[in-house]
Amino acid sequence: MHSRIRIKLHRQSAVNNTMPAARTLLIILARNPVQGDVKKRLARDTGSSEALRIYRLLLQHTAQVAEGCGYDYEVFYSSHIPEREPMFAGAKSVLLQKGNDLGERIGHAFETGFSQGYSHIVLIGSDCPDLDATHIKKAFAALEQNDAVLGPAQDGGFYLVGLNNSHPELFRDRTWSHEEVLKETIGRMDSQEIICSLLEPLQDIDTFDDLRQSRLWAPISIIIPTYNEESRIAAMLDRLLDITAGYAGIEIIVTDASTDSTADIAATRPVTVCHSVKGRSRQMNVGAARSSGEILYFLHADTIPPTSFVEEIMQALNQGSRAGCFRMQFDSPDPLLRIFSWFTRFPLPVCRGGDQSLFVTKSLFTSIGNYNDSMDIMEDYDLIARIERQTPVRILEGTLTTSARKYMQNGIIELQSHFALIHLLNSLGASQKKLVSYYEKHIKAGDAK
Repeated sequence: MHSRIRIKLHRQSAVNNTMPAARTLLIILARNPVQGDVKKRLARDTGSSEALRIYRLLLQHTAQVAEGCGYDYEVFYSSHIPEREPMFAGAKSVLLQKGNDLGERIGHAFETGFSQGYSHIVLIGSDCPDLDATHIKKAFAALEQNDAVLGPAQDGGFYLVGLNNSHPELFRDRTWSHEEVLKETIGRMDSQEIICSLLEPLQDIDTFDDLRQSRLWAPISIIIPTYNEESRIAAMLDRLLDITAGYAGIEIIVTDASTDSTADIAATRPVTVCHSVKGRSRQMNVGAARSSGEILYFLHADTIPPTSFVEEIMQALNQGSRAGCFRMQFDSPDPLLRIFSWFTRFPLPVCRGGDQSLFVTKSLFTSIGNYNDSMDIMEDYDLIARIERQTPVRILEGTLTTSARKYMQNGIIELQSHFALIHLLNSLGASQKKLVSYYEKHIKAGDAK
């Protein structure tokens, strides 16, 4: 790199929080979201349908960033201008890209912006999930002191380029989509004595490896054992699908032992449905055997995890945890149930249970022998005890919501007393036969134990 290039790494504190200048323009180069036309390298591994879904996520994220910046912005589409574009509702203009290659299209977009009288223009693509409004503001702040700004992509390209004047020669007659793109661009700026500032590097998504390294990737298999849940399975799955829609790599597996239409209802959703003999331990093992994820997340059908559960699980794993659960609350305002819920933040065996859900790495789950198929009751406590011989079960900050239906059917004090006695009998070595006999005699249950 020649000495003329002034490289500055802008930090958070350098951002000017004042209102953006009137003659600044953000340009977004976007591909029309058509299956088979977007993320072709990614589609080699994910298939074109999933590649399209991921691109839509990236496009939506880009739109949210643009809407949140406060700058004028224009969108340039690759093949046609959509008749309706609610995603970019605040765009000053929606235009069509022109040019035979990416360089010509970038140059044309800049020329269009400068011809409208804008003095500082920043151009971005639509495939960088870590881009946020801060990066855009940093870029415009850099243009106050420099001729140009670049946002380096970790694959050797750039996710952002900003200019104070039109320089089509920077982008003409060159090749793209290789690891020297950024270096070549800086070299051209150097030859034109264009002073450039660099932002922090970010990861864009072009390939499956890029996706796996991004915050969108969450290789979680959610396993839900069901028994006669036809009245609630649709709402539960719809909520779960909504929470997980912003990620890639997640699968939902319903392992059903019902005599009603639970499986048929579940099969109308984009989930895997498999059949099993009744019993949560057996059903969850069947689901684990069908799973492809690196992380298993066992979730009861009457429980809704916190909206942040994917982020919290992935963060915990990145921090070294191999297993964990969430705090719990009931879908009832009863004061006693609120007290019971409060205790689920403590790492005490009596406060643990399957209602809190459980995530565990698949390698750990396999190494300790899965759930004990011979257990019809207390299988969660048995598994957690075996996990904790290997690693702590981390209680995450999020709070899930579980049904209070069993307490409503049996009485709050009565049911909690029965649970306490079952815990005591189990700790004293009572057989599964005795525990199940006690449960069936004293506790009304419409679901699997």
